[in-house]
Amino acid sequence: MTRRIAGQGTRGRRKRSATGWGLLLAGLILATGGCGWWGQRAYQAGASVNSARYDGLAHRRVAVLVYCDSATSFQYPQARREVSSFVTARLARAVPTARLVAYDAIIAYQDDTPNWQMLPVKAIGKHFSVDRVLYIELTSYRFHARGAKNLLRGDIAANVYVYDTHVGGSGRVFSTKLETHWPKHGPEAGFDADLDMVRMNTLVRFSRELGRCF
Repeated sequence: MTRRIAGQGTRGRRKRSATGWGLLLAGLILATGGCGWWGQRAYQAGASVNSARYDGLAHRRVAVLVYCDSATSFQYPQARREVSSFVTARLARAVPTARLVAYDAIIAYQDDTPNWQMLPVKAIGKHFSVDRVLYIELTSYRFHARGAKNLLRGDIAANVYVYDTHVGGSGRVFSTKLETHWPKHGPEAGFDADLDMVRMNTLVRFSRELGRCF
């Protein structure tokens, strides 16, 4: 669900104040690793159920690597950073013995390395001296309902892989698909919801569901 909040007068003031609140909420969610009241409300409202599990991150050094296509990067320039930060925070809680590489370092590497996505994932993992790479290939990242610019609905979907940098071949040892929506009941009108709030709640749900895989 992603709808722009357009308005004049009262609605314009609501948009500006809601955006400020949304940014504050983002900081609070990140500080709590995506948990707390908002995280619980978000999870109840719309993550799909996923039963796949992988137990190989514990006591390992792990890098979280997020890929999105050029169209998504153009529309949502912060997509990689947002997903990386929420997922890293969630994994720190879900697998407390995992030693996670700072997501800022990985984002910087991606920004500084042309065509990094063409490199073998294991090679990127070895660059960061990690044992496992959690690779998240975003297949959907939107916060406006399809075909309705004034309706908001979060939609994050991804192919999720784990690579072991110490085994032969590609190193892929786990894969699953995740898809999360918020609100679960369907799109909401832009004047009844805030874009930042929709984005944050969808990210919380996605990261919580992914954390349940480990």
